[in-house]
Amino acid sequence: MKISKVSITTFRHLSNLSFNLGSTITVIAGGNGTGKTSLLGLIGHVFKFGNTSHNLFNSRFETKYSSVFRFSSQHDAGNSYQYKIIFTDRTEKEAQLRETNENGRIRHRIDVGGRVRHGGKIMKPVIFLSLKRLIPLAQENERNIRMGVQTLTPALATEYSELYNEIFSATETISPVHTISNNKNSFSPTTNNFDAHGISAGQDNIGQIILALLSFKQLKQNDPNYVDGLLLSDELDATLYPASQKNLLKVMLRIGRESDVQIVFTTHSSDLLNFLSSRNGSQFKHHTNFVSLTNSLGTVTATQGFQELNILLADLNHEALRTIRPRKVNFYFEDYEACCFFKGIVDGIDFGCENSYKNLSLSCGTYKTLIDKGFEEFFKSVVVLDGDFKSGFNQTQPNNVIFLPGIVRPENIVRDFLQSLPESDLFWDNTFRYTKRVFLDSINGVADNRDTMKRWFNSEIEFWGEDASLLFLRWKELNPVETQEVITRTSEIITRIVDNFYELATES
Repeated sequence: MKISKVSITTFRHLSNLSFNLGSTITVIAGGNGTGKTSLLGLIGHVFKFGNTSHNLFNSRFETKYSSVFRFSSQHDAGNSYQYKIIFTDRTEKEAQLRETNENGRIRHRIDVGGRVRHGGKIMKPVIFLSLKRLIPLAQENERNIRMGVQTLTPALATEYSELYNEIFSATETISPVHTISNNKNSFSPTTNNFDAHGISAGQDNIGQIILALLSFKQLKQNDPNYVDGLLLSDELDATLYPASQKNLLKVMLRIGRESDVQIVFTTHSSDLLNFLSSRNGSQFKHHTNFVSLTNSLGTVTATQGFQELNILLADLNHEALRTIRPRKVNFYFEDYEACCFFKGIVDGIDFGCENSYKNLSLSCGTYKTLIDKGFEEFFKSVVVLDGDFKSGFNQTQPNNVIFLPGIVRPENIVRDFLQSLPESDLFWDNTFRYTKRVFLDSINGVADNRDTMKRWFNSEIEFWGEDASLLFLRWKELNPVETQEVITRTSEIITRIVDNFYELATES
């Protein structure tokens, strides 16, 4: 039972705040003082997992609010803090602040599910990685640092090493060594060249994050009561260079899905946020929710969804948000043959933006369904459909659809066109010696059905120029009216897209 939503009525400077969690990853981003760390503490406090199971840090799978923040007798006294967690099965768990007077001293408690000591908490294993993990061993008293006696199983030690190298793009032989200090009880990455005393803060940080991920993986394998887990990490990007941040995110997505772990982390790394908003970060969008916190207008507000990334980046960098006309327009097709036909028609035409061709191998019917249902992408892109679907589409409705010439499939148009060319046509004068007779021999006995004609098209295309460019150049020359209709329709749609859809940017 994973978390679906967090809703805060009031907690310190947070009020009337709610956001959804991603199925695997939730990124909470924002400037300093927006309450990112507080949110982690409030979420984690709702859960416990008993006394019997311990993680690889040799501690219980739970976190308490006292590990995240302290209540102030001056500023928190008398406040009625309240929030709730909503789960994917639509059940809820409420929590609220309670004050007690113990021997004349005001104490604060967050009761979960009412005033039942620990009884109202949900059974779910939790690991919270606080900023305490970033304290370098070099800054701790030498007498308080010692090597522990625990070891990882050979399988876990091997995976630890593999993950370390994947994140840092390295090829080192890593041995995780049990290290204990006043602030840590972990396994430090060591090699023949350095030990726990010589590792950087980034290496130590990655070691602890890997250990947390492996703790859930081991728990899922060994505990029949395990359903799913929750990993909370404050300032995930701290001490890590940009490439390692991206690699870490990929590892977390993979292991999170494999081990049924929801991962929630805070960040204000522009490198990480830019990666998520880029095409290279598209793999995260179906499993990730992005939550943006800002107090730029005084009170803290939360917005969510990947469309908020550029807005947040502007806020973090104290930059005004600019709107720019799109530099690139996507073109979608049914198949490769249709893409070749369209590219041949518009070749050499400057529409004022870059054409990005996408072959999704979707049928006309599927495109029509998505357009009818208001699929947003197709309102700011061009959809090119075969001419044989014209009768099945309401062409009176405004849309971004272009139909290829003719009333048959592109491969059939090519066949009919070549059949119509006399043997003396200049098209047959080519370096391949691809003559009318060669064509007639290739098409002889080919059945007039979709799959067979596609196989014929793809077996012959190497003789027609790259993407059949020479063939369609000749087709354009002999069919100027149909060619101009497609070019005019394309220009109209791109103009409408450019005039109505803007991209957000912060660069000057």
